Amino acid sequence: MALKDKRQIGKNHSSFQSLKHASVGLKNVYHSERNFRHHVLIALLVVVAGLVYALNFMEWALILGCIAAVLVAEIFNSAIERLADLASHGRYHPLIKQAKDFAAGGVLVTAIFAAVIGLIIFGHKIF
Repeated sequence: MALKDKRQIGKNHSSFQSLKHASVGLKNVYHSERNFRHHVLIALLVVVAGLVYALNFMEWALILGCIAAVLVAEIFNSAIERLADLASHGRYHPLIKQAKDFAAGGVLVTAIFAAVIGLIIFGHKIF
C-alpha cells in the first residue's frame, strides 16, 4: 500500500535536492520574518555605500563577512524560535523563553559588531 503523504522525512538524495530545500528555506524566512527583511534592506544599503565609497578588497571582505554573519544569525534565531514554539505546544515555559532570548541576543551581538566594523570602515572614508 503506497503512502499518500509524499513529504520527505529522510535525508536528501542529491545535492540538487539539498539546494532546493535550502532555497525554499531562504524564501520562507524572507517572507515570514520582518527582522530578516530589515537586515536584507540594510545589507543592500551597505553594499550601495560600498560601491559609492569604492571599498578596497579587504574592506569588501569584512563588510560581506559581516552581512553574512548577521543574516545567518537571524536565520538560526528564526529556526530556534520555530523549534521552541513546537516544543512548548504554544504554552509559556521559562526555559523556552530563555532559549529564544539567547538566540535573539546572538543576533544582537552579531549586529552590534557588524555595525562597529561598518562604522570603522565607512567612518574612515566619510570623515
